[in-house]
Amino acid sequence: MTGEMRMPALKTQYFPLAGGLDAESAQLTLRPGMVTGAINYESSALEGYERIGGYERFDGRPRPSDAAFKCLRAATAFTGVAVGQTVAGATSGATALVLALRNAAQMVVTKLTGAFAVGEVLTVAGSAVGVFDGDASDIDGFDDNAFAALAADHYRAAIGAVPGAGPLRGIAVLNGTVYAWRDNVAATACSIYKSSATGWMPVFHHHELAFTGGSGAEPAVGANITKGAVSAMVKRVVVESGTWAAGTAKGRFIVTAPSGGPFTAGAFTAGVAATASGAETAITQLPGGRLDAVVYNFNGRAGQQRIYGADGVNRGFEFDGEVLVPLATGMGVDKPVHCVAHKNHLFFSFEGSVQHSAVGDPCRWSAVVGAAEIAAGDVVTGFQVLPSDAEGGALMVFAAERTWVLYGSSSADWRFVNFADDVGAQRGSVQNLGRVLVFDTLGVAVVSATQAFGNFERLPLSSRIQRLLKARQVTASVVNRADKRMRLFFATGESLSVTPIPTADGGSALAFMPIDYGRTVRCTCDAVVGGEPRNFFGSDDGFVYEADRGRSFDGAQIQAYLRLAFNHTKSPMEKKRFRRVDLESKNRSACRLLVQGEYSLGKPEVGLTDVVNVLQNAGGAYYSVSNYGQSYYSVPANVLSKVRLDGVGTDLSLNIVSTARDELPHTLQSVSVVYTPRRLDR
Repeated sequence: MTGEMRMPALKTQYFPLAGGLDAESAQLTLRPGMVTGAINYESSALEGYERIGGYERFDGRPRPSDAAFKCLRAATAFTGVAVGQTVAGATSGATALVLALRNAAQMVVTKLTGAFAVGEVLTVAGSAVGVFDGDASDIDGFDDNAFAALAADHYRAAIGAVPGAGPLRGIAVLNGTVYAWRDNVAATACSIYKSSATGWMPVFHHHELAFTGGSGAEPAVGANITKGAVSAMVKRVVVESGTWAAGTAKGRFIVTAPSGGPFTAGAFTAGVAATASGAETAITQLPGGRLDAVVYNFNGRAGQQRIYGADGVNRGFEFDGEVLVPLATGMGVDKPVHCVAHKNHLFFSFEGSVQHSAVGDPCRWSAVVGAAEIAAGDVVTGFQVLPSDAEGGALMVFAAERTWVLYGSSSADWRFVNFADDVGAQRGSVQNLGRVLVFDTLGVAVVSATQAFGNFERLPLSSRIQRLLKARQVTASVVNRADKRMRLFFATGESLSVTPIPTADGGSALAFMPIDYGRTVRCTCDAVVGGEPRNFFGSDDGFVYEADRGRSFDGAQIQAYLRLAFNHTKSPMEKKRFRRVDLESKNRSACRLLVQGEYSLGKPEVGLTDVVNVLQNAGGAYYSVSNYGQSYYSVPANVLSKVRLDGVGTDLSLNIVSTARDELPHTLQSVSVVYTPRRLDR
């Protein structure tokens, strides 16, 4: 009798990559597709893990990520041309800056003006360097990456830091212009700069001049007011009490530096019927603050949005992009820390006190006109407005370990309700992503509206990353609304990405992934500019950076790593020979990935597989056992890359590494495992 030996049949398993990091659970309990280690990959709101986007410096000049390039081809060769020179078309008049010489007959250029004509002579400083024969046609995905990075490097070099010294104190966006706060070099004042086509431009503060007894017509902005030989132009009229009609207007004029000497007390002689309270004073902001700002429109007219801010060391302010108006709340120590606009009131926090302006008027802080103070009983760490009920919303007020909710519409019907005595938020950690996300003493928490009218609940925080969150101090946070994720930044320089993801029951959970920008983030700002959601942050070096732009961390490599949970294919005691994994990905550019298999919970005697590369090139797929580490795959926008394995174990984990300074983000979406079952592990 003869028998025939049969090889075990191949089996496959598919699983999506989703769920985020779990650093706490037992390995064999983890769902395939979760990760046990990661850096600079983020969970997608849909499915998969996306390598984090780059960031680049910003000052209003052309963005490095928008830089374009061309590769010019010579009829024979280019001679006498060097990197950094400007080539010009002798016939067309087109010009371009040389970035690189690819070979004798090809040069890479940027800053192209006009269009070169095929057959024309190209010159440098009037001397011929070659004849233009068209654009090079042999640019593959990796060439495109490299040349785009060269072009970005050129534009990046021109972008400067906000003038001054020390970290950025704050960033805000108004009407498409970015404003940044930074202490001056002498650390005697905090200055404001605005972005422009030529870089950061200073915003000059004016003077404030107190007045009483204003009557008749309010002076218009741009009018001159005079007292004797002294005059100044009115930049803003701030009425804090009374009215012009009743002859009782009292407040301040924001004026230009007066000519003819300082004002003195007494009636103005021209431009206004009012009495000056004394000399004008220069408006300055002290250094060392931490800006909390909101953009709001209190009068309802188009184009009247303004920045309102508090920083803990100066009076709160209103700022229209040109004129900064310090606000006087009447507090003995008038240094609000937090700022929010709610129900047409401006709210400030002072330690354990919450105060708000009159409705519709952020300059009036008298109880007579509806301003009020609410005692919180603990140091306030943040505000968050929540749309929640038929009344049109509620205001959440946070302390480090307590939370309140303010219901109502004005001081006539406010209800300040205790929400929790053991749940709060660190300063700078409160964000709204459809529901409120905070970082409290226990870690990340979610505050969500219940179906009950006007009530909220605190959902349980994830315990999967608790070890990573101990003793973390938040410096800033931001929401990327386009990608529906939140980022928390810590004083250690480390960061955490938080993404709501769908669950099988139709609900949602939070996926957590660690990220590392290579610098400490001190302040953030998200805004819509020209219809485009944009995120900015500031660090200790004084630069404003735009996040989720470009291919690098401001020219430096992005190092990203992903370690998938060990997958036992529903049979943890059975050995398998793992033969291949198909890695599904979506790529915005050519990319290189190092993929490494690890077996049997990483037992050292089992060993590791070879490292392979997943590339985009013109060739097909092939694998060389004798020359491991050189497996190349074509990578279109969506691809299924077949990665060869040859390892035996009860389970399999994949380590995926991406290191590049010239690649756009890619998303790893799913894994299909091909394996052969073997005997039980003994």
